[in-house]
Amino acid sequence: MATAKLWTREELLVAFTLYSQIPFGKLHSKNPDIIHFAKLIGRTPSALAMKLVNLASLDPFITESGRSGLKGASNADRKLWEEMRQDTDLFVQQCQTAIEHLEESVKAEFDKEPKDFSGRDRLSTVKTRVDQNLFRKNVLEAYEYRCCITGLEEPALLVASHILPWSHSIEQRLNPSNGLCLSSLHDKAFDRGLITFDEDLKLVLSPQIKKLKSGIYIEIFAKYEGNMMRTPKNHSPDKEHLAYHRKNIFMNE
Repeated sequence: MATAKLWTREELLVAFTLYSQIPFGKLHSKNPDIIHFAKLIGRTPSALAMKLVNLASLDPFITESGRSGLKGASNADRKLWEEMRQDTDLFVQQCQTAIEHLEESVKAEFDKEPKDFSGRDRLSTVKTRVDQNLFRKNVLEAYEYRCCITGLEEPALLVASHILPWSHSIEQRLNPSNGLCLSSLHDKAFDRGLITFDEDLKLVLSPQIKKLKSGIYIEIFAKYEGNMMRTPKNHSPDKEHLAYHRKNIFMNE
């Protein structure tokens, strides 16, 4: 019987990077991105999909929601999650290096046959911070890919907005309860303190934004004032974090 080919560390880092971007429901061998990256690392789509589901079985966001992946996670898989928790910045840097090495090998192939740029496009998409990708993926999934103010459901227009800013609280950066799913415009308004939410999770507008008189202001902001946010299916927003936002970031004058 043939011995299974062991996963190299670089392959695992590429898999983890890819996992950070693909929704749980799309971790299957028919996914075009899984097919593409499986080819780049010399694995079958089924093998890569299985590795991603094994990683999901160790993801606190998945396990705390009552779901589970496969039960075949390896010690190396567990070590990746442990490294992620212990030193996120170092782990992210290592993931980025693994993608860069993969990009170099792909570039060599393109130099021989420069007509197809789809591989480069996919690499530039996946080559972003793993921690930010995980946060976005988990927050949007918790809110079922809908803005918690308007219900907008187009993922390209949605942002996983931090309640406690990214730079203010390292230990809360990956916590989905420190996130809100907002449209790009509402994310910017929340980040700048032009809107917030009260103790009952109802939308509050700042005096500054209320000075606006345009129809777009009425349609995008005023009509939602006092409405309760669309709550997530799990990982509800932390009320202490929202209180911090109201006190320290919201422009109440």
